[in-house]
Order: sequence, then C-alpha cells, then structure tokens
Amino acid sequence: MKHDLIIHVNVNDPEIFEMAFGQAAHYRKETLLKHEKISAIDLAMRAGLGALETEDRFKIVMVVNGPAVKQLVKDNSALLAKAQEAISNGLKICAGKYAVEASGLDKSQLWSTVEIVASATQLIAELEGKGYAYM
Repeated sequence: MKHDLIIHVNVNDPEIFEMAFGQAAHYRKETLLKHEKISAIDLAMRAGLGALETEDRFKIVMVVNGPAVKQLVKDNSALLAKAQEAISNGLKICAGKYAVEASGLDKSQLWSTVEIVASATQLIAELEGKGYAYM
C-alpha cells in the first residue's frame, strides 16, 4: 500500500501553513511507526540527526496555489523557520506558476525550497493518479 500524501494549501494564512507543517510531521511519524515498522526508539534516536530518509519509503508534497503563495516569500522568515523541519524531513513544496504570477511574484522572491510547477491543479490530479492521498 502506498502512503504518499498531497497537502493542498490555497489560503493566505500563516496559521493554515503552520497547521499543514504540523500535519506533515505527524503523518510522517505515524506512517513510519505504523506502516513502515520503524521503532519509536529508532525514530527518536535519529530525530535531529538528519532523521530517517523517507524519500524511498513515501513522499509528502505540499501543493500551494491561489493567494496562499504569498506566504512563501523570503521576507516571511518566521514561517520559513517553522517550515524548515518539515522540509529537512523530506516535505516537497510546489507552487503553481499562475498563482505566483497573479500575485505579482517571481521565483527570486520565494523560498529557495519552493518548486514552481506549471499548474498546481494539474500536479494534484497527476499525483492522485499515481496513488497519492489528498488532504
């Protein structure tokens, strides 16, 4: 059974992002414990030391579109600091090109960890077609 996950954020609200980063962390932990059979001790021992590589086990992709892309700017260092743990544990953040352009932003203004995709909606459909769960 696949355990890949899409977290979709389309609201320009830092609290929504903080909740989404927390959900990514909880999902990763519970999936490793329950489905990947990683022990809680092993998980705790590796936390903060590069953690466990989840890339080959399962993927978590945050897809951001609409006005929410405005939260991903370099000037928003407080939110980036909260995102760093999730990113270091394998969270991939993708933003829709049209939403970025409609917000008057360009790639240089976004966090370096954000990947611009042609269409956030298309990416969601594509990932769901590959078996990703949508949240």
